[in-house]
Amino acid sequence: MGDLHGRTAESRAGVTAFLAGVWLIAAPPVLHFSASLHAFRPYWWSMGLAVVVMLVGMVRAMAPLDVPLLRLITIALAVWLFIVALRADDDGVWVVWLNQLVVSGLIALSAGLALLVGLRR
Repeated sequence: MGDLHGRTAESRAGVTAFLAGVWLIAAPPVLHFSASLHAFRPYWWSMGLAVVVMLVGMVRAMAPLDVPLLRLITIALAVWLFIVALRADDDGVWVVWLNQLVVSGLIALSAGLALLVGLRR
């Protein structure tokens, strides 16, 4: 059965990553980002990363302790999303920038906490 606290923390981190990926995909229409192709260009990287984060989060939620390497992969994806947000050239759309920074911070925080709980056992 394994460590119940480790499984719970890992599973919750996976669900958080999955929901954060869903939000990254849903954010442009919900926050009314511009719909033109030129204005949509900054979101391609974050949406691609969102799909990967969703898949990794789903695996982490379903099989929490079976693939411990996914903790580090999730943190790396959050850092990559953070870098994409910082170097995006979206002509000063601060909502896009802030959304990506907050979501990447949330993903990194949940994965980091799960990693700390996993290291404590």
